[in-house]
Amino acid sequence: MKTLRTAAAIVVLAAAARTEAFPAFARKYGMSCSACHVAWPIFNQEGQNFRDNGYQFGHGKDDPVQLSQAYTPFAIRITPAYQYTRVTNQTADSGPVTVVTSGVPIPPGADILTGGVVAKDISYLVVVSGFGEDGTASLESAWARLDNLGGSRWANLRIGKFELDEPASAHRNVTLTYGYAAYGAHPAGSVVPFDMGENQVGVELDGHDARSTTRYSLSFTSVNGGEGLSKNGWSSPMVYGHVQQSVELGNGFLPWIRVGALGAVGWWPTKFETATDADGTPQPIPGTGRDHEKFYRAGAELSWMLGYPATPALFTVAYLHGHEPAGLAETDPGTGEDLSGSSNSFNGGFIEVDWVPFSVSSYTATPWLFFARYDLVRFRRGSGDTDGGTLGIRRYLALGPRASAGIHLEGHLDRVRKAGFVDTNGIARDVQTRAALAGIDFDF
Repeated sequence: MKTLRTAAAIVVLAAAARTEAFPAFARKYGMSCSACHVAWPIFNQEGQNFRDNGYQFGHGKDDPVQLSQAYTPFAIRITPAYQYTRVTNQTADSGPVTVVTSGVPIPPGADILTGGVVAKDISYLVVVSGFGEDGTASLESAWARLDNLGGSRWANLRIGKFELDEPASAHRNVTLTYGYAAYGAHPAGSVVPFDMGENQVGVELDGHDARSTTRYSLSFTSVNGGEGLSKNGWSSPMVYGHVQQSVELGNGFLPWIRVGALGAVGWWPTKFETATDADGTPQPIPGTGRDHEKFYRAGAELSWMLGYPATPALFTVAYLHGHEPAGLAETDPGTGEDLSGSSNSFNGGFIEVDWVPFSVSSYTATPWLFFARYDLVRFRRGSGDTDGGTLGIRRYLALGPRASAGIHLEGHLDRVRKAGFVDTNGIARDVQTRAALAGIDFDF
């Protein structure tokens, strides 16, 4: 049932997990959203540079003190949609069952965002996400940033809860059903909850050149899900780094190409002091974790653009390798194999294409966007090998300084091997998920 709950939660809450779509910035500068986005939410080079600069252009209109009192740096995003999900081989008393969920969530979930600069070179972002059918909400992002330390764009310091700098953003991606499988991949039975696509709590030092063609990011955080577990000065620590280099070729066929590399090393506690609960079961006490084991992720990326910048086809290929040593896994939920005594690793990644086939030379241009992605994860041992495909279309109805809106159609199919019902012979079946979404993505 865990797979079913996870699938249902992702589909229902996906619309509330895509942040940093901000028409308020367009209103502030009197620009169209297309000034920074190839097709919202996908950045062009100007949008990437604006974000790297701490939501500043440096052209004299950044400081909010100089703006009209009518300007408010708030945005709301909502994606009402029909959603269909079909998950096979779920465990039930009667045997393997296929579970289908469908309909329009009421309410469909929302993001409330505020961000920008409070003064020159002091920027922030706060995102409250959720408000779904259960009425709950969470703090998706909450950070402050000191920009251009010492007058250099190569030194910017951020603290709080933020998204790691990734080959493709898990929070600004165009898909609304399922995210990047490799970001959250773990060997079967792993006790480590780290997900590279989830926001982390910590500090980050980053920098870039004048056009953000050369960029770096170095983060020191707690492993998400491990905050407050360890007794060390920094609980469940993790170091993450990412570098990118872009080359602008200046021709109509291949105008731009980018390469990058990333790595993360984290430490997870394996022993705790315990307290026995009312049922007589020892429970670990937060803040007493010790005997940390080290795990890591490493990867590379290649991105390029084909065609003119106004009507591009954007390609991204990313590879990720993960390793977790012995002591960070328990029992494989699919095969029942004891995995605690040996290490495990995986290789994964994705290929994504985002294509704007034609556009109109207009302040409020409303292009089409076609997108497709293939996800792959393979483990050295145990269950969980994943293949997934996502395909969709967006037709923008508005892409201006007041609001953005688009009709969004998307389909998803994936297969996770040996993750489902275990038969009498001890053989776990594959779980296949099919999902479809049709709705309106609206941002004000």
